[in-house]
Amino acid sequence: MWGLGFTSQRSRFAEHARVGFRAEAPGKVRAKQSEAAVAEALRLALSDAGRYRLVVVDRGAEGAVRHVLHPEEKEVPADSPLANRPPPPPRSELLIVARLSEDCHRSDRVLFEVKRIMDHLGADKLDGLCVPWPAVGEDAPLDPHHTGPDCRRQKKLFLRTWRTLHKELVGKKIRWLGTELLDAWQLERVVEDVSEVERPVFNVIHMDVGSPKTRTITWCQAHGIEILGLLDTSEDKIQQGIEKFRSLSEDMGVEPAVLITRWAVQRGVVALPSVSRVVAEGSSLTSAAAYEAWADKLLRILASRTLHLHMPTEARRVNLTNERLALMNAFDQDQNEKQLYYDQRLAEITRRKLKPVRTAAKAITALGAFSTAGVLAAKDRGEEAPEFTL
Repeated sequence: MWGLGFTSQRSRFAEHARVGFRAEAPGKVRAKQSEAAVAEALRLALSDAGRYRLVVVDRGAEGAVRHVLHPEEKEVPADSPLANRPPPPPRSELLIVARLSEDCHRSDRVLFEVKRIMDHLGADKLDGLCVPWPAVGEDAPLDPHHTGPDCRRQKKLFLRTWRTLHKELVGKKIRWLGTELLDAWQLERVVEDVSEVERPVFNVIHMDVGSPKTRTITWCQAHGIEILGLLDTSEDKIQQGIEKFRSLSEDMGVEPAVLITRWAVQRGVVALPSVSRVVAEGSSLTSAAAYEAWADKLLRILASRTLHLHMPTEARRVNLTNERLALMNAFDQDQNEKQLYYDQRLAEITRRKLKPVRTAAKAITALGAFSTAGVLAAKDRGEEAPEFTL
């Protein structure tokens, strides 16, 4: 079933939670309507049709998530259409992961920020917490090898926050502690200075088909760190071979977003496909008919991305063969650019090395032609043929 990476037996995330819902923060424009759209999208995702069980909460989206997870906090009239909505799944079936801000590394701020997040969510415990890397200094010089004083400052601040969370909250109010948007070199700095117990459980990254972050994923999987991918499922990220991708989608009979989601899952990534464009459409609805059409569209999109996880038999699931996985991996833009560069360099080096060889070959050919002409001329004169050597 899995192309590579973690399987449901090895992963901390059960198979039904290999695809999660990202509750994105409402926009500044029409904030109330946006929060309502985010809450409605989450309610549809947790419904029996969507069956999402992993929720990653962005900074600022705690209110929308609380509205869905704790409907009993608001009294709804019996004659209201909202009174007949089914309750959310039990908290024991859900995995809630929250994200800290970059300001969490200020002195004594991280514990206050975690408390604020939990209060706004109405939760007494989180399944996961994402810790970002400290921001780069405004006057920091370019440091391609990541050995300068600013990198050392960032590492010191991160480790201070990390150890504070492990000491005060992990095992009590936080189940797993993970990192957010860290590259391989940053994870190396963390792993080399913490104990085995304090290692990150997961790392959140941005990814898409054109930029699959292969190096970071490979490094994390080699060190037992799971990947939560904030997945862009639009085919616009494919710069070369878009026709091959569309042909593959048509052959399998699935939408491009479903194909990209399955590709991420088979790479061992816990996928969090974005639905921000569709949710944004529900932020300015003015009629009941428009709302019902939007809700049906959103529910169809959400259900299609998790349907293959709940199929009763393996044969009915959306599954990519090794050949199809290789085709999907060929859309890696970074790898294609590197391969093009290596091919050009190899052609240039080969041309340089073959130049003296071609010169020598021309000389040998010319000498052979001269030798043949001399032998024929000597025979015509009845003389002994001369010997030509290099």
